[in-house]
Amino acid sequence: MALFKHRQKSIEAKFARDEELEFQVRIRSLRFVASWAALLKGDPENGVDRLVERLIREHMRAPGDDSAIAILQEHLGDLADESLLRRKLDEFLQDARAVVLYDKAG
Repeated sequence: MALFKHRQKSIEAKFARDEELEFQVRIRSLRFVASWAALLKGDPENGVDRLVERLIREHMRAPGDDSAIAILQEHLGDLADESLLRRKLDEFLQDARAVVLYDKAG
């Protein structure tokens, strides 16, 4: 019975670590996409922090790409369409995963 409890605790701990890692990846990717959007709009100094806050707040309320795309479309207007935003979100998610995994390894 002790072995079963040990396995169960190990699985739960791994799940918690994986969820924390995914959360860190998602937050980092939102920071990346906010920086890109601010540069695209031509406001890298003032636009990034506010946009990051909005994206993170909305992600906490409703996880997923749709809410982030809605905020980015509102922020960027005609500068980027939905397909470009989806590609950038995917691209920055992969970049963020690489950065977070590298940080964890070293």
